[in-house]
Amino acid sequence: MNLIPLSETALQEETEVVSLACDQAMKVRLNDLGLLEGSKITCLYPSALGDPRAYLVRGAVLGIRNRDAAKILVRKGAGE
Repeated sequence: MNLIPLSETALQEETEVVSLACDQAMKVRLNDLGLLEGSKITCLYPSALGDPRAYLVRGAVLGIRNRDAAKILVRKGAGE
């Protein structure tokens, strides 16, 4: 099924969220921000130091730290 952590996606690559493997508090926070299973997510650009990176989710830009993005599993090829 070609799952990878969100932190390993390339810039401008559109993927689809498959699961959130983080603690419940972080999962609730991400859900509140619109990051749900099945959401399309695109890595837009890294910050000046590379962490966090900016992601486009449901028309909003979110800054997600690499350590948190590593717990978000996505499927490549969501835009195909």
